[in-house]
Amino acid sequence: MVRELADDLAADGHLVTVQTGWPNHPRGRIFDGYKARWRFVGRDGQHRLMRVGHAIAPKSSPLRRLWVYLTFAISSFLNGLTLGRHDVVVCLSTPLFGVWAAWALAKLWRGRFVNIIFDLWPEAIRNAGLIGENFLYRLTRRIDTLNCRCSNAITTLGEGLKAEITARRIDPNRVEVIPFWVDTEKIHPLPRDNPWRQECGIGTDTFVALFAGTIGYVSGAQILAETAACLKDRSDILILIVGEGVARDELEQLSKKRNMSNIRFLPFQPAERLAEVQSTADVGLLTLLPESGTSSVPSKVLGYMAAGRAVIASCPETTDTANLLREGGFGIVTPTQDPQALADAIRTLADDRKRCEALGAKARDYLLKHFSRQVVVEKYKKVILGDKYSQ
Repeated sequence: MVRELADDLAADGHLVTVQTGWPNHPRGRIFDGYKARWRFVGRDGQHRLMRVGHAIAPKSSPLRRLWVYLTFAISSFLNGLTLGRHDVVVCLSTPLFGVWAAWALAKLWRGRFVNIIFDLWPEAIRNAGLIGENFLYRLTRRIDTLNCRCSNAITTLGEGLKAEITARRIDPNRVEVIPFWVDTEKIHPLPRDNPWRQECGIGTDTFVALFAGTIGYVSGAQILAETAACLKDRSDILILIVGEGVARDELEQLSKKRNMSNIRFLPFQPAERLAEVQSTADVGLLTLLPESGTSSVPSKVLGYMAAGRAVIASCPETTDTANLLREGGFGIVTPTQDPQALADAIRTLADDRKRCEALGAKARDYLLKHFSRQVVVEKYKKVILGDKYSQ
């Protein structure tokens, strides 16, 4: 998404630089074909790209992550000094430290500072159970609040996140709600029985419930093993998990202990095959922990919508995710962390495939109206460029 935003800004005639680290998410290992070094500057599409050196943590823990974030912040600031003045610094960076590095560059250049918040810290890690409301939590929350107050503009994903930000006594007029987007040309509806599905050996009669994306702490995806157990009498239903993340190993172990044959794991797939992966599904699955939906909004739902697939969300009723499904009318919301309710919803759509297809068509239509790349990037341009946008 950052690449697409940068290219769209560059296509309008702006000189755009993207500063980032070395590809290593989510396993904490450098991707094949890359060699980490202090600095690399080149071109990526229509914009300039700078990769900077930072620590790599192969095993995830809060302290290791903080070390990665700190080293990236120091490196990005020092390397950023070599870029030359920029009029605007748009920050979608590592929590706490990275935001301060971006703000410092903006101040040095006397430029506009735009803070994009997809996950609110430290609330997100508190909701995942990784930290309590102790001294460290209160300290990092105050630091992050100061980050927000130093921003010329803030964008976030939904009204729920905006409410949490403004609860920190941030001026609501400086906070814009701009959702995720998806490139509707890259991910589009294809037949269920496509080449990727055939390569995976999934039969045409099998009803596929797909969970695609990062399997992180806040995903709540561990209930999928119990959901599969609730569906053990349905040999025609497969829960397909495509992705990786820190919680995947635990989920796999839970599935093996139950000896479940109706749940399958695959790694992330090449970008050029995403449309096939998403279209293999009959329904897309979304899971959230009880409180995580209030401080983060998952993007995987847009992939399901782009492929024209219905969505079943196991999440709190009050989240932006639940509101989205109800407003768009393209899915089912079940109580969070209730595997039986999730299994029952999957059964319902598996037994009424015409309804499932109709919900999928609604999902695609709603996405085109509200979450297409063209529609959402225009909103970002207004915030990023400020007064210059209308000139």
